[in-house]
Amino acid sequence: MPTVVIEGPQLSMLRKRRLMVSITRAVAQAYDWPEDQIIIILHANPDQNIARGGRLLSDRREREVR
Repeated sequence: MPTVVIEGPQLSMLRKRRLMVSITRAVAQAYDWPEDQIIIILHANPDQNIARGGRLLSDRREREVR
């Protein structure tokens, strides 16, 4: 059965639910597979553990808030 693994920043519970539904539908359609057979694993990482362009996301977000 198709399995999708996602690495990304933390999401609210509402956004996680929306993400899981939309990815499940897309994968089920692509594989012509029943939605209840699609597995999705979300590795949500804290912003202080993710960097883009050498800068931690937590530092970027602090700067945006100011």
